[in-house]
Amino acid sequence: MPGTDQGTGTRERILRAAERLFVERGYHATALQEVADRVGITKPALYYHFDSKAAILGSLLDPVTDELEAVLAEAVAQRDSRGIAAVRATLITGWLDVFLRYRGTLATLFRDLATAPSGSYDRLLRTMEEGIGAGAGPGAGVAERIALAQAVSAITDPIALMPDLSDDVLREHLLTGAWRLLPDAAPSAEREPGPEPGPGPEPAPRTAPEGRTARGGRPRSLSRSDADLARALYASGAHTAGEIAARLGVSRATVYRVLKT
Repeated sequence: MPGTDQGTGTRERILRAAERLFVERGYHATALQEVADRVGITKPALYYHFDSKAAILGSLLDPVTDELEAVLAEAVAQRDSRGIAAVRATLITGWLDVFLRYRGTLATLFRDLATAPSGSYDRLLRTMEEGIGAGAGPGAGVAERIALAQAVSAITDPIALMPDLSDDVLREHLLTGAWRLLPDAAPSAEREPGPEPGPGPEPAPRTAPEGRTARGGRPRSLSRSDADLARALYASGAHTAGEIAARLGVSRATVYRVLKT
């Protein structure tokens, strides 16, 4: 791929235009010429960056899986010190942030699942299967594994099926549904009335996805000094990505992107 800023910018414009067209028309019904026209480049110029439509979809899908894997690793790392409830809380809240950030790609997959590039889609499936296993816990029975699978579905399907709803509205209601399936993972204030639960860690405070306010708007990015602080906190080993995100007022996805640079 081109190493210049201009080349990188064109590649990103192609990805964004393709994603919008895939959502509007469907992956299968979108032609590469339409993508080129939307970007304002020639079809040969598009081929310089992507050799096929499947390559474009794969490039949209791979960052989703990268971030899901990062959340999964963070969740699993908490199992010994904080217990399975913390694993579930981190997994569900963190994955929801990722799915909301990439809701256009998620909608495309939901609509044209059969046409997804097999390698990228298989990797996504493996990650989700690993997450369900980690959230269910060692030695989990069928009921626990199904409850985790239902919770994951509860935070994915409505995002694809209800494009008219804002991120904030979706996040609130999807988490409420997920906590009904996984009551032990819910913040104490959102648990169903019942016997007082024993002491235990609670997940990091929830923040609006990508640092958005209740009014929505563009995602908040980290300043250079905040980005340096995020890297230093993570390198110390004393803070999880979720804790850093809560401290800086951004989502886990934003922190993960900074840590990869």
